[in-house]
Amino acid sequence: MPPVSGRIGETSVFKKFHKAIPEEPDSAELSLAMALPGQKVRITGHRGGRMLRARLLALGLNMGQEVEILQNNRGLIIIGINGGRIALGRGISQKILAEPATAL
Repeated sequence: MPPVSGRIGETSVFKKFHKAIPEEPDSAELSLAMALPGQKVRITGHRGGRMLRARLLALGLNMGQEVEILQNNRGLIIIGINGGRIALGRGISQKILAEPATAL
């Protein structure tokens, strides 16, 4: 049996799975779940992986897209985008970062 200290690649394996500290969002950014009904916001990013990014792109929620919060209840958020409505659950809406949209 090889000695315990002689394992190959032991430290590099554990470094891969070490959880990174998430970055704190800017003060102007808020999650979509905290937006008020009737408020217009611009999507600035998300806190998720590539599957969340693919889901958001499939729904038409791109970076820089302006959306209006139509309804914000306990668990369901309905947003207006491009003349349509999209219902989002609380979990996904907490991962979407947005800032208040400025009127031009």
